[in-house]
Amino acid sequence: MKTIILGAKGMLAQDLASVFKEEDPLLMDKEDLDITDEKQVRKMVFDLRPDLILNAAAYTDVDRAEDEKETAFKINGEAVGFLAKAAAETGAILVHFSTDYVFEGDKEDGYKEDNESRNPINIYGASKLIGEKEILKTKNLKYYLVRISWLFGPAGKRGQYKNFVNTIIKLAGEKDELKVIDDQLGKPTYTLDVAKAIKDLIKHQAPFGVYHLPNEPWTSWYNFAKKIVEIKGLKTKVTPCSSKEFVRKAKRPKYSILLNTRLSPQRNWEEALKEYLYD
Repeated sequence: MKTIILGAKGMLAQDLASVFKEEDPLLMDKEDLDITDEKQVRKMVFDLRPDLILNAAAYTDVDRAEDEKETAFKINGEAVGFLAKAAAETGAILVHFSTDYVFEGDKEDGYKEDNESRNPINIYGASKLIGEKEILKTKNLKYYLVRISWLFGPAGKRGQYKNFVNTIIKLAGEKDELKVIDDQLGKPTYTLDVAKAIKDLIKHQAPFGVYHLPNEPWTSWYNFAKKIVEIKGLKTKVTPCSSKEFVRKAKRPKYSILLNTRLSPQRNWEEALKEYLYD
């Protein structure tokens, strides 16, 4: 399949490029294509005529998005509509990645793929929801809308990207004690596992639609951090704290648990974490 990967320098795109290497994908980042420019997007898609577009391009700074709403909405929302429309008109399959933050986070038992109650509580989540809506309203679009959460990776490049795992390891080397939030629940997601799952969706021609692909099971940021420190054999003490003690510009959902009801469960995140840290 003629494949294009957007957001090529990001965590997820690096593993997508590795997993889809047999397709010899064309890797594009913001210096190659401004996805917020509809003319550029249409020219790229109509000139190259890809069979598959993997859109891993995104504005991901949750706190900064509160001050850069317009930019977040353009990249995560409007630009997705440009890609969706061009893909539909050329027959390309579009794989787009969304987030647990499109949900408000008040359901203790989590959110299924078809949950219609999507009321994000921060700008980042709102911008990603716009992107979802652009995809869902585009007629004749062949798409996989994939929600993921608490992302870490990519394989083989540990420490090179800003993610929770790398941040905890860095801070543990600087401090004797770390306070980590224990009242926000979700599921860590390893980029390599997501990339492999996407390859399977394409290979087996799975029905188009919305999928949740986090690792299992759910946990808290505190337990996630504690396991990172434990696996690395670090001596730093990890102490639980509440969201009220750790105030950030953007609100975070309390229960952002993505329920995978359409596919076989992804592997345990602890196993994936060990692989990420040591393989």
